[in-house]
Amino acid sequence: MKFNYIIYLTLVALFNGCNSTKHVPEPNENVVVEIQEDEAENSSEFVKAASLKIDAIVAAKKHTPFNKLKEDRDENFEANSGVEIAHTTSEKKTGHDMYYHLQKSTLYIGSSYLCDQCPNTHLSAASGFVIHEDGIVVTNYHVISPKDTIEYDGLFAIDYDGNVYVVTEVLSASKANDLAILKVETNGKKLSALPLANQELVGEDVYMMGHPFKNTFFMTKGIISRKFVNSKSSKPRISITADFGIGASGGPVVNDSGEVVGVVSATRAYYTDGAKRKGDLQLLLKIVVPVSQLRDYVKEAV
Repeated sequence: MKFNYIIYLTLVALFNGCNSTKHVPEPNENVVVEIQEDEAENSSEFVKAASLKIDAIVAAKKHTPFNKLKEDRDENFEANSGVEIAHTTSEKKTGHDMYYHLQKSTLYIGSSYLCDQCPNTHLSAASGFVIHEDGIVVTNYHVISPKDTIEYDGLFAIDYDGNVYVVTEVLSASKANDLAILKVETNGKKLSALPLANQELVGEDVYMMGHPFKNTFFMTKGIISRKFVNSKSSKPRISITADFGIGASGGPVVNDSGEVVGVVSATRAYYTDGAKRKGDLQLLLKIVVPVSQLRDYVKEAV
């Protein structure tokens, strides 16, 4: 009887999958890493459905191998993507309207990999957004450059309706600015793109959308609290008060007209005693790459 019970528990564990978490080592400035396998409210069916589609794509070898994307990343390091972005003006939106404005253009970015603790294929979690209707997507450099030893099959983007797009090329990659511009295969479908703001303004209202801890299409609101220069990269950054966490990497930050003012990048925690495991958490900075930096990697359409 005891032996049968053990078999039962083993089968339950097998069919329920694996909840292992793959962590990228965190530097002093905590990058909002993209890999997180914890369960999240209302997202499991979305991720499972996308994973099944991606498994079929990989099995049919209709994806771009991750190693090829790494070659693109290195070849186009600090290069302008050549993508032309038309300037558009937008009207201010209510919070309700803003949610659906962002939802149409925000993507779930995931790399598929075979788990080392179970026989299942898993999908990492990060965010991105469309900047051109022909399938041009922005995310973070660290999303396409994980620091661990996982062997990935490919990189994929999933929209709110569950459509899966294969990432076919890295058009531009900047480690210093934590930015990557990707091309996805849309098979002729036009995607909904977010316009870029002319600049980011301290004190203006902002909204963020991403997938923190796989809570998919999660929107928060705040303000731009300051501008500063990153001590490691010597590149401009902004801090915002809109909340985000692991899985929101690469998500859009927009003004109240829905124009991109930045890209989610990292968090930095401050404690009373200066150490993570001592004292109380006093401040958690939400760090964003400003749109003024993103504009260096695209072209303004004439």
